[in-house]
Amino acid sequence: MTEKRTLIKDTLLYGVANLGSKLLTFLLLPLYTRYFTTEEYGLWDVVLTTTTLLAPFITFELTAAVYRWLIVEKMEEEKVKIITTGLAVIIRNLLVFGVLAAIVLLIYPIPYGWTALLLLYTMILSSFLQQCARGLGYNKLFASLGIIQSAVTAMAIILLIFVFELRVEAFFYSAILASVVVIFVAWIAMDFNKYISFYTYSKELLGDFFVYALPIIPGAVSWWVMNLSDRYFIIAFLGVEANGLYAVANKIPALLVMVNTVFSLAWKDHAILSYDSAEKNTYYSSVFQHFFRLMATSVVLIILLAKPLIDIFIGEAFHDAWKYTGILLIGALFSALCQFWGAGFHGAKKTKAIFLTSIAGAGVNVLINVLFIKYWGLYAVAVSTMIAFLVMWVFRVYAAKHYFNIVIRRMDFIILSFFIIGATILSFSVSTLVMLISIAGGICLVFAYNYRLLHLLWRKGRRKWFDNKT
Repeated sequence: MTEKRTLIKDTLLYGVANLGSKLLTFLLLPLYTRYFTTEEYGLWDVVLTTTTLLAPFITFELTAAVYRWLIVEKMEEEKVKIITTGLAVIIRNLLVFGVLAAIVLLIYPIPYGWTALLLLYTMILSSFLQQCARGLGYNKLFASLGIIQSAVTAMAIILLIFVFELRVEAFFYSAILASVVVIFVAWIAMDFNKYISFYTYSKELLGDFFVYALPIIPGAVSWWVMNLSDRYFIIAFLGVEANGLYAVANKIPALLVMVNTVFSLAWKDHAILSYDSAEKNTYYSSVFQHFFRLMATSVVLIILLAKPLIDIFIGEAFHDAWKYTGILLIGALFSALCQFWGAGFHGAKKTKAIFLTSIAGAGVNVLINVLFIKYWGLYAVAVSTMIAFLVMWVFRVYAAKHYFNIVIRRMDFIILSFFIIGATILSFSVSTLVMLISIAGGICLVFAYNYRLLHLLWRKGRRKWFDNKT
């Protein structure tokens, strides 16, 4: 029970920060879709996803390793060694990559190439500091940094659009500024200098980092295959405008990703810390039951809300995006399940399983795109993502049996799957009355299935609010 209470407490903490920051980003979507063309938004989407792809190759995923070692370490001198070893290699890699990138850009000028390089540098360093804050136990700081990053991004992009009248450059400059502010605030708040001493650099520790982190890189690449390659398939076969439409369609599933992110941040911490417990299987299974119910019922409700939300908030050029949101939401649900099992693999330090299952999902994604995108258009891209995450999750369930066992309640899975399919069909209804009744039913379903969890969250949140007041 103590584990559950602590998990709920951490979930609330991350929730306050992440829900605020993600909602802020979501509220800017109407501005993006009315100010930018589908081509401009599609271009930014490809650049951002490409930048995200490069990060694992540059950092060797040492950021993940540093977090994994820090969260269980108690001795201060060891924390200094962990941070210093990881940071030293990341800085070295950034310098090497910067030289190579500069040579390429001087020979083959790429639009926004230098700006994208600066964005990549600031994103990597801000991510490293945020994960260090999380690993060191500065959970409130970690949560606050998410709000700061989103708030600075929002204010900067509004200023750059309405005052300086910039176009795509506004995305780059606002993201760079936000990352720089996060680096500065995190460094000062943690007094980060005290965690850096290059005399403590350890080749032995670095070797352990590599054993843990290197298998994550192919896994990260496979996630790229299921995200960035989708964009390239769309651009190659359907055009940049279609990619802008698909990017907006993905913003609705981002609501579900937002819920999952809040939980996953806390869950990964607790999955790692409780892995050596004799009761881990019972604990993992109990948490999964609540997690699946919340995510599945949220999928039902968001599917039903997708079309009205897009009708009200999104520019007319992006209106057809709602047609793909149901399939993408189901894919986001399977992605969330993959991450739930992934936290257990991190607890076991068996990241090879993450790699193998991710590769399998990526292969399925590419195959379906190659075979069907000419015939089904954006539906093929959405379906390929959904099936790829389903395959990845199934493989992870079987791979996990050697390390931990999560019990899946079949009746929950069957009944909620039925509701999800029904909601997807109903979303194509042209009757306003049917949609309103369906949305009301979706809200009731969320509360009916998650009453105990929501009650616990409410009690915990109210108690925390009163404690802060006093």
